Amino acid sequence: MTAIILAGGKSRRMGFNKAFLPYGDKTFIEHQIARLNKIFDEIILSANDARLYAHLNLPIVSDILPERGPLSGICAGLIRSTSFHSFVIACDMPFIHEKIILYLREQIGGYDVVVPQTSRGLEPLHAFYSRNCIQPMYRCLNEGRLRIIDFFSEVKVKIVDEQEFKELDVPTQPLVNLNTPEEYQKYCDYKAPNQRES
Repeated sequence: MTAIILAGGKSRRMGFNKAFLPYGDKTFIEHQIARLNKIFDEIILSANDARLYAHLNLPIVSDILPERGPLSGICAGLIRSTSFHSFVIACDMPFIHEKIILYLREQIGGYDVVVPQTSRGLEPLHAFYSRNCIQPMYRCLNEGRLRIIDFFSEVKVKIVDEQEFKELDVPTQPLVNLNTPEEYQKYCDYKAPNQRES
């Protein structure tokens, strides 16, 4: 199965590229790659400036349509993916927890989207998507409907409430994304239980 890291955002609120923020002895994106390599057979980067990420030695795709936000990056990644289902994660979510990802993967069944829901709402940048999503996504992009969830009504979606993660005995920080320097400062010292050895 494939993981797609979205690294094409402009990081306006953070002020600089979030993918290269230090987290421990690695950058955010290096940390994600190391963790995702334990779970997935393939990792794809969705980024519009391939030169910045060439040193990571991963396949890189640019947005299927420019200036259309993360939905365009997800669509491009799904087209490039060799798997029917792919896990999508934003580069500003460094607190990867394998148990949560594996639990979400177990819920796929006949669904096209498996997405967590927290008190903040749906977390579509930490979710699984199938290739059945490509055409609905593309229609939304062409119509200017750019929210990731805009195509959900056209596919089979399973929402996994964060309460279910309590049975896994894991924290909810893996679903946090960092958008501002203040958020980065607040969470940069956090390490999930399965991350403390690295």
